Amino acid sequence: MQQSAQEVLKDIKQKKLAPIYLLHGDEPYLIDQLVDAFEKQVLPEDQQSFNQFVLFGKDHSLGSIIATARRYPMMAERQVVIVKEAAFIEAMAKAKENAKAKEDDLMVWEDYCANPTPSTLLVLTVKSLLSDKSKVFSALVKHGVIVTSKKVSEDKLGAWLVDYLGQKGIKIQPSTVELMVSYVGADLSRMAHEADKLAVNVPAGAEVGSAEVEKYIGISREYNYFEFQKAIIQRNTEKAQKIAFHFAENAKQNPAAPMLVLLFNFFSKVLQVHDVGNVSDGEIAKLIGVNPYFVRDYTTAARNYPLAKVVRIIEAVKNADLKVKGVIGSAETDREIILDLSFQILHL
Repeated sequence: MQQSAQEVLKDIKQKKLAPIYLLHGDEPYLIDQLVDAFEKQVLPEDQQSFNQFVLFGKDHSLGSIIATARRYPMMAERQVVIVKEAAFIEAMAKAKENAKAKEDDLMVWEDYCANPTPSTLLVLTVKSLLSDKSKVFSALVKHGVIVTSKKVSEDKLGAWLVDYLGQKGIKIQPSTVELMVSYVGADLSRMAHEADKLAVNVPAGAEVGSAEVEKYIGISREYNYFEFQKAIIQRNTEKAQKIAFHFAENAKQNPAAPMLVLLFNFFSKVLQVHDVGNVSDGEIAKLIGVNPYFVRDYTTAARNYPLAKVVRIIEAVKNADLKVKGVIGSAETDREIILDLSFQILHL
């Protein structure tokens, strides 16, 4: 049975637990969040020392894990067995070599999944996406729960933040969402950490704006990647150069790499806008995968930057990224890279 991370967190609180959980995916934040809940909320603290086992898959075979799961708890109703980075599960789902060993493991796995120990909660994690067509998954249909933790795409990151804060009773302005997304990027762990700072300091029912973000997270309302991008969109050369110079003089606090990711993603979508032709804002939002609220930014940029210019900007951003990584050019500093790129975007 497939469940979302939020559904499983709710079930943990209500003690409505399945005997087996398989957590997999390329977004570690949700997996770590669930493992933390299983560790801290299933057993009372005084039962954990004898009845809770946190194991690493690289140190154990599937057979030894199942043997542990078949044991009975000591003076308690339940034992919890958590296997982090269960490599043997990944091998069963992916590997083609050593078919006999894979087949043997699969038989052991299917046997346990068909008849799991009722007093054991077995949790296995794999921090990569597995194919849902694998027999590893079909074995869990009756008695197991599968949670797939996928990377949140750029266009859905803002909605994730709105929902995360909403669960804590806090609203956030759309422009402030974009500010945080541009500052933090697609790192859910860091985004949750920054959002928690707001949740601690802003009363429930309040609406977060740029003032709160500046005060509690430290993102300058005037000098940030979002304002830099906005100045570029509007071809406000004076403002963009002012912000670029601030970044250059404070490159440690404003490194080039996150700015390059932001600009590359933005102008890649502007390139798409040039291709879609004369369609509605709603259609554009669907085609390029952004919140309709921000479509005007992309259409404005498309008007201000002809197709050939957009192509040159993307090329300049790629070259700047290679310089940051030391692949091309001399050992340029972030300061030099930022100033050079801003000049190319605005003047060439």
